[in-house]
Amino acid sequence: MLDVLISNGLIVDGTGNTAYNADIGIIDDKIVKIEKDLSMEAEKIIDASGLVVCPGFIDVHSHNDLVTFMSEKIRGLKLMQGVTTELVGQCGLGVIPCVNGKDAGWKNYIKGVVGNPDLKWSFHDLDEYMDSIGSRGLKNNYGILISHGAVRTSVMGFNSKIPDEDQLQRMCYLVDDAMKKGAFGMSFGLQYVPGIFSRKHELTALCKVVKNYNGIVMVHVRNHDNTMKKALNEIISVARESGVRLQISHMRSYNSKELGCSAESLIEIVEEAAKRGVTVTFDEHLYLSGSTLMTQLLPPWITEKGTDELIRMLKDVKSLDRVKREIADTSINYTGWDNYSAIAGWDGILITSLKKPENLKYIGKTIGEISKSLSIHPVDFMAGLLIEENTGVGIVTLNIFSDEDTVELIKHPLQMVGSDSIPAGVPHPRLYGNYPLFIGKFIREKKAVSLEKGIYKSTLFPAVTLGLEDRGQLAVGKTADITVFDFNEISGYEDYSNPRKDPVGIKHVVLNGKIAVENGIPHKEDYGITIRHHF
Repeated sequence: MLDVLISNGLIVDGTGNTAYNADIGIIDDKIVKIEKDLSMEAEKIIDASGLVVCPGFIDVHSHNDLVTFMSEKIRGLKLMQGVTTELVGQCGLGVIPCVNGKDAGWKNYIKGVVGNPDLKWSFHDLDEYMDSIGSRGLKNNYGILISHGAVRTSVMGFNSKIPDEDQLQRMCYLVDDAMKKGAFGMSFGLQYVPGIFSRKHELTALCKVVKNYNGIVMVHVRNHDNTMKKALNEIISVARESGVRLQISHMRSYNSKELGCSAESLIEIVEEAAKRGVTVTFDEHLYLSGSTLMTQLLPPWITEKGTDELIRMLKDVKSLDRVKREIADTSINYTGWDNYSAIAGWDGILITSLKKPENLKYIGKTIGEISKSLSIHPVDFMAGLLIEENTGVGIVTLNIFSDEDTVELIKHPLQMVGSDSIPAGVPHPRLYGNYPLFIGKFIREKKAVSLEKGIYKSTLFPAVTLGLEDRGQLAVGKTADITVFDFNEISGYEDYSNPRKDPVGIKHVVLNGKIAVENGIPHKEDYGITIRHHF
């Protein structure tokens, strides 16, 4: 007798091969049968008539590190868009190692990305993190990358110094320890503090540690503006010298002839690297707007010495005058800095995450409209807000990408889908609907790729890239992580005035053999598990 029978569905098995009609039988957490007209009794039957049945989506780029400590609604958001497994610890902005009483500055810095749950959290190493989230309960499966930012800060603090040999060895030890304990690799955020200070020798040494465990490095490169090609070449050179597998995070430049690079020019660099023997892939979210920290609006010379010095300089008139001049001059370029105010405009920078009650009135408004209403310069308003919030402010940068570039990148065989979800403040809508948006907008409407290829980019391709041998494909013997959706209905929304809009079209989700979403309604039970990399 089967535990679960999924009948009458259109099977898109994750391989990219042609869809077919069949039934799926599940016992415990495994798929045991895939046949037409499977005549077996089952404890639970899902009638998938008229629906697509595919592997659960694997989100290779998530900032949901602390979501398990948040509200029940937020905990289940990924599951409600069909995601059964996600990889956290991205962009160098992760939560391990991060210890109470030692890393308050780091916690404050990253809270605009990973969120700020109302509890004291402290993770000395990967084991402590995985045990903590596992015992708390997970709505979907979790894997993790060790974060360069957390590692470097724990060894060196927020400073721009080049590490000496002892410091570099201590950093390598922390990475080695995380890899031994099951990290899938390492993430770098070369546009954020402290990753912005790292140089090739440091990056290469750390990548060699990851390579020893057949891990992967996922990299937010130094720039996404008109210097992005240089930034890509830097990290490709590191990957070539270290031999590590490379994934370029959210590989898109800006929709600006003056301040961006075309998708074609970026693809050329990646293809050339692959020809020269670098194992390289890339991911992207599908929205026209981005999301980051407000400190990223500032030139790096004012952020590079850490929070205390940044706040001091934000109070200095001469420093703010220099910031105003440099932001207004688009010919000024710094490695590790994109001039978002020029790219998006002040009216295109939306405030999403604040902590102090007196400042919550600014959430959902742009810097442009607020500064106009207060009759002050946008930089002066921004400086005051960063000071009051101890720099922990999240923003959305509106309409900085193009659908045309996105389609071009989706078509490429090295591309896979990642949400880049940020669960802080009033979130970017990609936290709610990235995968339904991908299928509804880019597969059904724009026909960027076939349904079969699109599902492959969201399931088996990321599974193979991460080494998840038992997930990402509908086949006998594989773990039963399965998403069932209505192809004609499925949609995600890009609405920044109402970002918490739930997607539609996800009907059922099976997670580790258990029905976790039934008829669009999530079960209360937690069926997710922690997953560790095996080398």
